[in-house]
Amino acid sequence: MADARVRGSLGLTAYRTLSGRRKPPTYTPVRDRPEGELVWIHAAEPGNNRALNDLAHRLLYMRPGCHVLLTAAHDGFGDRGVPDIWQDVMPPDHPVVTDAFVAHWKPDVAIWAWGDLLPNLILSTAESGAHMMLVDADVEGFDGRRDRWLPEVPRALLAQFNHVTARDESAHLKLAQMGRPVGAMEVAEPLHPFGKMMPVHESDLADMTATLSGRPAWLSARTSLQECTTILAAHKLALKSSHRLLLILHFSDPEDAARAEDAALAQSLLVANWSDGAFPDDNTQVLIADDDAELGLWLRVAIVTFLGGSMQAGADICDPYSVAAHGSAIVYGPNVGAYVDDFTRLMNAGAARIVNDTPSLGRAISQMIAPDHAAHMAMAGWDVVTRGADSLDRIISLTQTRLDSRMSEKR
Repeated sequence: MADARVRGSLGLTAYRTLSGRRKPPTYTPVRDRPEGELVWIHAAEPGNNRALNDLAHRLLYMRPGCHVLLTAAHDGFGDRGVPDIWQDVMPPDHPVVTDAFVAHWKPDVAIWAWGDLLPNLILSTAESGAHMMLVDADVEGFDGRRDRWLPEVPRALLAQFNHVTARDESAHLKLAQMGRPVGAMEVAEPLHPFGKMMPVHESDLADMTATLSGRPAWLSARTSLQECTTILAAHKLALKSSHRLLLILHFSDPEDAARAEDAALAQSLLVANWSDGAFPDDNTQVLIADDDAELGLWLRVAIVTFLGGSMQAGADICDPYSVAAHGSAIVYGPNVGAYVDDFTRLMNAGAARIVNDTPSLGRAISQMIAPDHAAHMAMAGWDVVTRGADSLDRIISLTQTRLDSRMSEKR
């Protein structure tokens, strides 16, 4: 039985009928639907998949046992294989296929971001009884040919959503002109990617904090072996102005870490190896770490973090937003891959600094470890990565309320 939200619309009925005359494409879901609650999040806006991916992670953190299905109109999300987050291809907008897609996944809540509404998919979802939310709606998301020439269709589609959020006043006005009642919408800060917090053993953090006892430390995270000489030389330069400074030299590969230890010893630096169970003493100048699982510890104790891999092309580097979320000032090289926009925002905010060679890295570390300087940069980074946090919390709150309600209905 169709949901009560699905109202008659000649334009929408005509679209659905005409699009259904084509031979339906084949649709095969990527996997069986998991048992339990499922939230479907669709990213329609080009270039904003990361913000929705971060929303999925945050939702699962807040609601253990829930599952999230991600679809996107453009590109992918990464993180394939993450427990409880699944990705499927966007089905063609044919009524037979969209009905099959929704019947398979049975979303409890559907979160559609930006716009570019697909009529058959929206109607199939509404008819399933799923709670539907349009979030981060933008003017450009409702500027397609269908929206201009068949105004009745987007008007009818907007009526299917239980909750609508516009990212600014212009989008709010646009949706009102398209027929969404003003009282049935909100205006909220646009969604932005945010930094994921990495896990840490609290006992290790307490022990390391006590060991350092206020001693300044900087981190080279996921260092590539090719950068090791540059980083060690920069550390020796920084030691001239801060003789108690500790470098935490982190690698993802234990073999690279072992070679880096030899290189540090060859430069007459005093080294401790965390994998051997060694804590740095007052004389230790370099602490070698070789486990990605403990990166959250080092990000919490370092006041400055260098993004390893950024001195060479093609290397895999840490997400700079995640580094900023841990309260560390950021220094990085010229090769940042897919994170160009993120580094630009952080640099413009005063949270990150670019370097090109050993002398510039050494100077940057010497200046950035000053407590006032590091604190200012860390606060600037925090402001960047928490932008849009209220909007994200609002979406999660609405989602949890609906899931709780559906759980009560099933009892």
